[in-house]
Amino acid sequence: MNRRTSIGILLSAGALAVIITAAAALWGPAKKEGADNMTIAIGQTMQNPLVLEQEWEDYGIGDPFVLRHDGKYYLYCSTKDWRVGVKAWSSDDLVTWRYEGLVTEEPLTEGAYAPEVVYWNGSFYMYTSPAGKGHYVLQSDKPTGPFVVKTENLGLTIDGSVFIDDDGKWLFTHAESGGIMAAPMTDPFTIEPGKKLNTSLGHWTEGSMIVKRNGRYFITYTGNHVFSRGYRVNYGVSREAPDGVYAIPENNPLLISTADGFSGLGHSSTVMGPDMDSYYLIYHDLVGRSAEGPPVRRLNIDRLAFNGDKLSVLGPTHGTPVQAPAPPAFADIPEYAPPADKWEQVGDGRGWLSRSAAEERHTAEFNFVLREEAGDGAREEATLDMIFAYENEGDYRAARLDEASMTLSLVEVEDGIEKIEASGPLPDGMDLTKLHTVRAESDGDSVKLYWDGLLRIERKGLQARGGKIGYAWNEGANPRLRYTAFSNEAGGSSDRKAIKPVPGSMEAVHGTPIGRPEERSGITPDGSDALVLARKGDGVSFPVHVARSGDYLLSASVSNASAGSLLAIEAGGKTIKRKLEPSLFADDGEWTKVSLGLFELETGTRRITVRLAGGSGEVALRYVEAAEAAAVPDNAIVEPSEIGTDKRFGGDAGWTDYDVSFDLTLNEETIDETSVLLRTTNESEFPDQVADSFMGYQLTFRNGRVVLYRVSYENVEEVESGLLAIAPGETKRVVAKLRGAALSVFADGGEEPILTWTDPNAFLHGRVGKRGLSEAWTVSPLTIASFK
Repeated sequence: MNRRTSIGILLSAGALAVIITAAAALWGPAKKEGADNMTIAIGQTMQNPLVLEQEWEDYGIGDPFVLRHDGKYYLYCSTKDWRVGVKAWSSDDLVTWRYEGLVTEEPLTEGAYAPEVVYWNGSFYMYTSPAGKGHYVLQSDKPTGPFVVKTENLGLTIDGSVFIDDDGKWLFTHAESGGIMAAPMTDPFTIEPGKKLNTSLGHWTEGSMIVKRNGRYFITYTGNHVFSRGYRVNYGVSREAPDGVYAIPENNPLLISTADGFSGLGHSSTVMGPDMDSYYLIYHDLVGRSAEGPPVRRLNIDRLAFNGDKLSVLGPTHGTPVQAPAPPAFADIPEYAPPADKWEQVGDGRGWLSRSAAEERHTAEFNFVLREEAGDGAREEATLDMIFAYENEGDYRAARLDEASMTLSLVEVEDGIEKIEASGPLPDGMDLTKLHTVRAESDGDSVKLYWDGLLRIERKGLQARGGKIGYAWNEGANPRLRYTAFSNEAGGSSDRKAIKPVPGSMEAVHGTPIGRPEERSGITPDGSDALVLARKGDGVSFPVHVARSGDYLLSASVSNASAGSLLAIEAGGKTIKRKLEPSLFADDGEWTKVSLGLFELETGTRRITVRLAGGSGEVALRYVEAAEAAAVPDNAIVEPSEIGTDKRFGGDAGWTDYDVSFDLTLNEETIDETSVLLRTTNESEFPDQVADSFMGYQLTFRNGRVVLYRVSYENVEEVESGLLAIAPGETKRVVAKLRGAALSVFADGGEEPILTWTDPNAFLHGRVGKRGLSEAWTVSPLTIASFK
């Protein structure tokens, strides 16, 4: 049948006024600030931590979870010990939150840990572990409750999270010592025996969540102890299955900070942004211990960025304004009487079209109830077309819901001829008298249709087209049209436009290309895409927001095949040219993180640019990092202070290249060892965490050998070793030299190093320290000398 359709969305005058007022306040006239070579509009900002009304007193917001439903956001958090009920807040934009009260007051919710809520087929299911004594499932017909207990105690420790895959299968993950557990679910109330995933922080691991993005499963998880400064978030990625083997990328931890006033970051959840393309990480930081004993925590939100198999956080940010989530280009809640300034009625009155049109690349979302009562057998089976890319009545696309066949189809109408491009069944048991969501993504040469967040149709070879959105239905339908919107983003395109926070990391493919650089996939070790600068003048530019004025070390991950090329880096009003000498690159692997230079950057929105300036070949660029740097003193004596049982640290985390010299004395024959720590950051000390709670290098002396370890909390790798013969009563003068990604160790004034290594994924700045309290060894105070 060749259909002529129209679209509809309904919004009361009062609701419309609220939306207009909120939009004007949040996304009003863009704030423009000076920047290098151009003016960058940052728009509305937000700032961590977020403080909400009616937080639990002397407890705050811990273990935050955010549900996106019908265009709104609902935040749930852990309940303070010995209190009953679960608090919730709602938001239109992830920035401004309204307290919704207690969404349940069931007696067993005393001290309800980590409540998470899933919407499915008309019901909201809450999973929580009261006081950590096993899980219960509660159910409600509204996100604000009241939630009623529906199960007995299901056990399974704490921090349960539900993931629903595109095939409609449910998976329950939860906390466990040494790794996250995953268990299939036969229905929202029944959890089958599970298995342990390879997602561990080397100790107690909790706070898991899985999201699926561009065919990849991304799992985030947290550990080791909520009172530890080193509480942090890791992630894994899989292309196979949500309960399969995950690759653990090298940019872990995904989220960490042990700084005074901003530490203990963790128990995150992930949610789609208002533009239906971006994603955000919701997490807490640790304030301290309440008078009653439980932890006091605060709410934080930072943007995520996806690049192939790689996930990264634009942050963490704290105490500085950052770009707020972007709104959709068009949004309305039409209900039954769409406002005339946003909608036009089309055809026979069973349809509406938006007056605004989306661009070629766009995402459209339709929330609706097909009809509010079940069919009686006498009326026609309902069909509903959710229209997008509408140019005219003879050229448009639609996602068609057919009640008779319980299918979702992608319809293409071109020159008045209708064609079903793809069709598939709805998930089992769908009740079309309940609210459901269809999302259509048009990106490049493909169109995707999602049903309630599950990818049901992907049609490649259809060129993205712009146009209006809307609805059309037959006589059998009586739809209630809820939140309906479109944005001019799709497939992660918004990641490229985001203003990146500094300090932080920037994916090369997420910058603004200069000249004709080429994006290439399949050439990086972490499955991310890289940018290849092949011609002189090719480059990439990043809009950034600098948190604090000061010196910053810029570095970049480049392919080893880039050796011999010349880069020009523009930042802070100056240009530095950096020759990529072969000596800068590691022998191991095909990529190396190299230092690009120190730049003085002022607070505000700026631009950092990297260009190919000449040399012998092309440059393949993965990412650029900006880290705060501090001046290294000349010949300063540092005696690290003790922060724990066997580790002491001193100096400044912003120190970059330096020499560390010390006298090493073996007092007696021993099998004990002693260590000097180099370029350490994110140090933590707490009984319930991994022993190696820092990031940096450890130079260990034992049995006539010197061994170099690369340490990143639970990931400890012996990377190189050398000989250093030392007799009882003898003293050796040891010098460690750190130059970019290279580390060399010399003894007794020798010209040849006893150990040398270049780290492909180097720690390029950090403090110094000592480790080991054996009386068999004496390590003198450390002398630090700058390298110029």
